[in-house]
Amino acid sequence: MLRLLTRLLECAECKRSCKEKGVCNFREEETTLLISLLSRIYKKTIDETLDFRYDVLRKINQNTAVHATLATVGLEQLAEFLEDDDVEDVVLIPGRPIYVTKRYGKEKTGKISEAKTLRALLKIAHLKGVELTTANPSFRYGLSFGGYRLRVSIDLPPIVPHPQAYVRVHRKKITAKDLVKSGFLTGEQLREIVAWLREGRHVVVSGPPGSGKTTLLAAIDDLIPPHLQRVYIDEADEFEDDPNKNQIKIRSVNKAKEVLASLNRNIDVIFIGELQYEEHFAAFRTASELGLQTLATMHATSVEDAQKRLERRGIEPQNIGIVQLSKKYGDIIERKVAALYAK
Repeated sequence: MLRLLTRLLECAECKRSCKEKGVCNFREEETTLLISLLSRIYKKTIDETLDFRYDVLRKINQNTAVHATLATVGLEQLAEFLEDDDVEDVVLIPGRPIYVTKRYGKEKTGKISEAKTLRALLKIAHLKGVELTTANPSFRYGLSFGGYRLRVSIDLPPIVPHPQAYVRVHRKKITAKDLVKSGFLTGEQLREIVAWLREGRHVVVSGPPGSGKTTLLAAIDDLIPPHLQRVYIDEADEFEDDPNKNQIKIRSVNKAKEVLASLNRNIDVIFIGELQYEEHFAAFRTASELGLQTLATMHATSVEDAQKRLERRGIEPQNIGIVQLSKKYGDIIERKVAALYAK
């Protein structure tokens, strides 16, 4: 261990020389030992832990930092997909080929998903405080380090025959300005959404799977004045911690219960997250009826479809703005705001 620490000091001193040569003199066996050492160092949260480990490894060798960081938690199989800027999603079913979604569509890779990768994802779920029981066989959580943000969705028996994981990869925080620049939405559409927020309208971002609903909702969050008290109720860490925002994050599968509990927190805005089950729609209905500005995402293929889903759950369209997204396959996958609707 003393030899490793000595080499780390030497590495810091020769970093400039290594950078100029384009190589790193830190040997493979020393990197392996460092990974073992860092695997025993923990911070307050798993995200802070990975961020710390990544920072140490990046200073030694930027080219291998992602792989080495993931190796400290048994997720090295994901490294090549994070390093490929075209990869957006990764599907992992142990013993089967890994499938990825890239900008231009889905493809089968030449890699086979390893069981240890899924075990590592389950271990991280435990560290995140996710309840791993037969009563909760489908769950999500977020994981971040460096500039990477992962959204991990895991399904377990009995709802699926074999455990499987779906990993969505975000490589940087995306703002509303970024979305306008990319053509995802227009400046006029952005101004209308801002007007909705100022009016106190509830907002539902709807669209097909993978259309960018959560990405847009996170960008909308940045448009809300930071001093307003906001509560996030969801099973995943969709929104990053921001010390400049007045935030409360709640991990709960009972969203309706947490809406009522939030009345004691004197909140201004509540993020319900994804509307999937009847209980989620009940939570949205309760929050909006109580006068809390409520934001959520929902699967729907059109504004009309979104309206029907809300109305079937007893949610009146008054004072609700629907942002409808579309997703089309072509030379690349095109995602954009297809329509805005407010009654």
